[in-house]
Amino acid sequence: MPERSPDVRRKGDDGFSLIELLVSMIVFGIAISMIYSIVVMVQTKTSKVESSAEAVSQLRAGLADIDRQVRSGNVLYAPGNEAIGVDRTNDCTVFMGDTNSGSCMRIFTQADGIAMCVQWQLLADGTRPGTSVLRTRDWKPKWETNPLAPVSGWRVVARGLATNASKGAFTLAGGGAYGARLLDVHLEAVDPRRVGRPIVITSSLAGRNTNYGYDAGQCTPVPPSPAA
Repeated sequence: MPERSPDVRRKGDDGFSLIELLVSMIVFGIAISMIYSIVVMVQTKTSKVESSAEAVSQLRAGLADIDRQVRSGNVLYAPGNEAIGVDRTNDCTVFMGDTNSGSCMRIFTQADGIAMCVQWQLLADGTRPGTSVLRTRDWKPKWETNPLAPVSGWRVVARGLATNASKGAFTLAGGGAYGARLLDVHLEAVDPRRVGRPIVITSSLAGRNTNYGYDAGQCTPVPPSPAA
């Protein structure tokens, strides 16, 4: 039986050449990069959706509180005439020269059967540039002479909001302390998915449970503004 030449390889002994190995590694690397990019993109979009949904949910909860307070509001004050605190460190913005429209709102209300003054404000968020927060505080009438009527600190209700420079957050329809019974609310939540196209939430709230004859000075003067 003739001997087989040592140069003849047995069937199945063939391996990968260096070029084949390099090509395989490159293809595998490209596939991994594509998969990673897709995962990152999905996570980013999911995060943006969650962020936007959270801002909208917070806004709706805040709007529900405002609605409840306005329904039992005895006096609604013109937003454009508001100033946060006697120190005036955070004056409310008047929009388009309309003294009935601005970034703040003050209400003398008896929501939940308790007479109190409530203040709302939309202002820039120092922790998240380019966005705003909606915050609120309250105090009992005659706070300056009643030591048992403390002024609450500011409570942030919603974050991730936009500030519309052409329209006030709060607009009071009508004039006078008692003639203005309709509050238009215009708030916008930043939508990271659509730059320059925020989610707009608007509502018209009426003082349906209002009792007339209350002194407009019940919530005056406005307490000094505590730190945000």
